[in-house]
Amino acid sequence: MDLVGRREALTAADEVLASGSGALVVEGPAGIGKSRLLKEAAGLARARGMAVAYGRATELDRVAPLSTLLRALGRLGEPPGGFDALGWAAEVVARAAGARPTAIVLDDAQWADELTCLALRHLVPEPAGAPVVWLLGRRPFPAQPAIDALVSDGARRVPLAPLGEDEAAEFCARLLGARPGPSVLNLARAAGGNPFLLEEALNGLRAEGRVVVSGGVATIEGAGPPSSFGAPVERHLPAGFGAAVERRLRDLPAGTRRLLEAGAVLRRPFTVHEAAGVLGMPPGALLPDVRAAVRAQALVEDGDRLAFRHDLIREALYDGLPAAVRAALHREAAAVLRLEGSPAAELAEHLRHGARAGDVAAIRELRAAAEDMTAAAPSAAADLMLRALELARPAEPGTPAARERQGLAAGVVRLLASAGRLAEAREVADAPDAGLGPAEAAGVTLGLAEALKHAGDDHGVIRRTGRALERAGVPVRERARLLAVRAHALMTAGEIDAADRAAAEAVAAGEPFAQVVGLQARSAVALTRGEPREALEHARRAVALADAAGGEAAHRHPRLWLGAALTALDRFEEAQEAYAVVGRESGRLGTAWSSPLLHRFLAGLLLALGRVDDAAAEAEAGLRVARRLDAPALSPALLGVLGRVALLRGDRAAARAYVDRGRDLAGDGPGLVAVELRWRRLLLGPPPAAVQGRLSGAPERAGDEPPWGGVLAYLVVQEPWEAVRLRAVPGVRECLRDLARRNPGVASLVAAAAHAEGRLEEAVELYRTAPRPLGLAAALEEAGRHAEAREVYAACGLTGRPTSGLAGGSAGGGEAGGGGQRVDRRGWEALTGAELRVVRLVAQGMTNREVAAALFLSPHTVDSHLRHAFAKLGVNSRVELTRQVLAHDHPD
Repeated sequence: MDLVGRREALTAADEVLASGSGALVVEGPAGIGKSRLLKEAAGLARARGMAVAYGRATELDRVAPLSTLLRALGRLGEPPGGFDALGWAAEVVARAAGARPTAIVLDDAQWADELTCLALRHLVPEPAGAPVVWLLGRRPFPAQPAIDALVSDGARRVPLAPLGEDEAAEFCARLLGARPGPSVLNLARAAGGNPFLLEEALNGLRAEGRVVVSGGVATIEGAGPPSSFGAPVERHLPAGFGAAVERRLRDLPAGTRRLLEAGAVLRRPFTVHEAAGVLGMPPGALLPDVRAAVRAQALVEDGDRLAFRHDLIREALYDGLPAAVRAALHREAAAVLRLEGSPAAELAEHLRHGARAGDVAAIRELRAAAEDMTAAAPSAAADLMLRALELARPAEPGTPAARERQGLAAGVVRLLASAGRLAEAREVADAPDAGLGPAEAAGVTLGLAEALKHAGDDHGVIRRTGRALERAGVPVRERARLLAVRAHALMTAGEIDAADRAAAEAVAAGEPFAQVVGLQARSAVALTRGEPREALEHARRAVALADAAGGEAAHRHPRLWLGAALTALDRFEEAQEAYAVVGRESGRLGTAWSSPLLHRFLAGLLLALGRVDDAAAEAEAGLRVARRLDAPALSPALLGVLGRVALLRGDRAAARAYVDRGRDLAGDGPGLVAVELRWRRLLLGPPPAAVQGRLSGAPERAGDEPPWGGVLAYLVVQEPWEAVRLRAVPGVRECLRDLARRNPGVASLVAAAAHAEGRLEEAVELYRTAPRPLGLAAALEEAGRHAEAREVYAACGLTGRPTSGLAGGSAGGGEAGGGGQRVDRRGWEALTGAELRVVRLVAQGMTNREVAAALFLSPHTVDSHLRHAFAKLGVNSRVELTRQVLAHDHPD
């Protein structure tokens, strides 16, 4: 019905469609009209010549990875053969949008599975300028953080409010063909302005002959007070609605009611055969009941299946079932679906609701289904494991159910942690449980420790793993894993020697996962000690072990550390190859956690290569991904990269803002990232006395470690030429000299040491043999060869930079680098070299992934460049961008 509030919502949808890209989120309780509005919006999209992909989630989608998105996108492209679902979805959307503007409609998105939600977090904001409009409908409950994040990122939110009094009166008049009287209006108020509930109630009353029209006014005979219907609430069905449904269906035959109850328990469109199996009847015997349910408008045909006309009817029937009957029907559904060969996850959902305590078979099936779902849907898998743990916990010691408990608590903690449900993971981990043996207790700690590490709580990891390792009887395998995770936390916290000892012990145990993780830690320790060759050997060994073992060892992506070691050794092409493999493997393995870390390493490599704009875009992309994945631990390091870039551009205010924001997130402790950000702060000018004191501790005698217990070496190895600017800080010059002596084959380190000693001509020639152009530019600048320095800076994307003594050696960096900032301009001339490379490839019809592969960037970084280019050129689509490229590169 064309009501005022709905017209406004439809206008909003049309405006988003007219813009050619973006997202609209239609929100409201069940029955408020979201689905109808989305269907009308899809019709508007078709009228505009857009391709439309439509999908609707069901409650069972939560345990079926990518099911919601597959339903919508399956018609646009073939589903993935492997696990790289996100990559497939991105390519399908990009290809479809390349052919014609596209609208993707997802209804009931509150039920969307985790992998679909992860895809939405990536796909809706990207790719920039692609003619793709997303139309999403959802209820306020259950909460869907992925969609909340889209709204925060700029998606337009259209809440559908309940019908106002005038709208409700108009609605009733159109439905009844008469002006509503007071009793009808009271019913409208009791329905809370929900169109579906109101329509159901009025149709039911009319079917009973209780709606009477006299003198053009409709009234309800025998109407009770408004409270008999009740107002709807957001989380549950409105009070009285179940009774209204009951009145609508009470005249149906008993067999038809049983059919509807079976369908309500199946919780998705179902076949007659499935419903018959749940009820223990031959399918043919149900056909009269099917026809009766369809005539009563309780069920509708959905292809070769049956579906409830509205979810609220199904939910009312389900909620009205006695608990014992509901559980029995779920058990029957599980038995039928098992025979039908249905997905284990769906079967497990019925077991979750129907199994009895101590049911060993149910515990095993729940556990197996959870393990199958872990990679793609850790939160749904965690719910299944929680139920399995609940079914097993009451068992007496020595019983089969008690034996099934082994490993369940550890699995639950690990899954909850993987899903980001850290508070629940802590609750399970800290719950007293006398039934836990040493191995399972260690497993519980390990799962929680990995979650705490992901959240950046290194000290929490150190405390918990320390307590677990002190327990007697911890098996070798679990001990090795605890030590490996502990080593990483110690490393990040700045306890270098302790980290190396823990990592070495983990590696010596011979367990593949612990060896890979321990070797990664040892590689990082070696870099911190200024030993990149040793770091390379540890990383290579970790890669070989992970490739051979596969599974969870491969999920740790040791090539990230291999790339870091290769970068420190100036072997940039090999580092690029290592990171490219990580990018491909993370998609195939579904290890989204690695994305922010990969962006961090890539940004550092690009900056070392002198690709300043690409490095900034990579860091920006990393921050966006970290926010989408709720993985804040790497944000400070990425902000540090942006601070370095801003300083190179001469924008000291932006540099300070980035570094200060990073320091606020990282804290001021002894950890690697905190120290790195103090280093960045020192480059920005005279630091506060407290910071200066932390940086100025020179070695007291020969052979002592440099300041910060060796962390300085880690920072110098990352970018040697930057250390030259702080050569007046006690310990820095000595550190450079020592690193060059120990690594004579690393040209960048040897050149930086000569630079710090003032041997400028020698430094210039050495820098020419190294792959770090910013070091060469700094040495040329300090040697007074300004013209040549400008050429090198320009090649790095720092066009127009004055030679202002960037490489100056004052302890605080003085005001060096005060010019050359990237001016905030508009138009073609404002595009950087990196942006030009991207837009020209996009104009050739390449997708973000194809451009990324051609330029050795991540797709997210390509998108960052496109966003900047769109803003500078004042365009919002790839078509407009292509026109501008053709106009400038191929003028008439």
